[in-house]
Amino acid sequence: MNVHQDGLILDRVFPFQINAVTLAAGDNADDAFHWHSFLEITCILEGAGCYYVSDRAYEVSPGDIIIFNNAELHGWQVFQNEMRVLAMVFSDSIVAGYGDRMDMEYLRPFIGRGRNFRNRIGKGESCAPRIAAIMQEIMGEWQRREDGYPLMIKADILRILTMLVRHYHDDARAPERGDPGKALRRLQPAFEYIDANYCGRVTLKQAADQVFMSPNYFSHYFHDATHVSFSDYVTLRRIRKARELMETTGKSIYEIAIECGFPNSSNFYRLYKKHTGESPRQGR
Repeated sequence: MNVHQDGLILDRVFPFQINAVTLAAGDNADDAFHWHSFLEITCILEGAGCYYVSDRAYEVSPGDIIIFNNAELHGWQVFQNEMRVLAMVFSDSIVAGYGDRMDMEYLRPFIGRGRNFRNRIGKGESCAPRIAAIMQEIMGEWQRREDGYPLMIKADILRILTMLVRHYHDDARAPERGDPGKALRRLQPAFEYIDANYCGRVTLKQAADQVFMSPNYFSHYFHDATHVSFSDYVTLRRIRKARELMETTGKSIYEIAIECGFPNSSNFYRLYKKHTGESPRQGR
């Protein structure tokens, strides 16, 4: 299998693009996969082909909609000569800010994947032609670039995402709810990164990079899979090491705090008491 990251870089201020693309039969193969750091919604305009998403295959034809999150390996194969698609890509930061649970609801179809989830929405589904029509409106806004076009595009994206939430309402569950262990296995590289670096500087972005997710997506996924926030998980990992050192060494509280990644002893005291209910001296 040939796997690579898509090299497209979206604008930092308005991380969005939409393009009508003609895919030729020789452009890709069924063993070539890529992933990218943004979300994608694609509408099939002409021709036919097959999209491969991880271990699934979806035959598509005009009017079908197919979606990918920013961690799914995918590729395609074109039947006959060409297939024209309208491909819309955008960062989840357009939709949701950190910690805003209501905004994160828009992203449920990309984050929560039940056992019956399908990336393809067939043209016979009630929402498919409506999504296709809105994508054409977005394309017009993108081409004309009139005053306020980012606001109009964002509003239309939210309309589409709401339709997707309704379409997937039975499948948009917490990540891998059918198999809780699968979500944790997917996060294993992030856990390994934390274990290797918690005594120093650990960042949300670097942890997200380990599992090919955006920071927003990773933060939500991590919380749903572990039932604790990323920052609290790192703090608890540091506290666990600190308790071990307090029990097995004669080092001072200050020395232990610094060694375990806390910036100073006062920060260590505050977080230790918050998470254990006692002060470090009581713990020792």
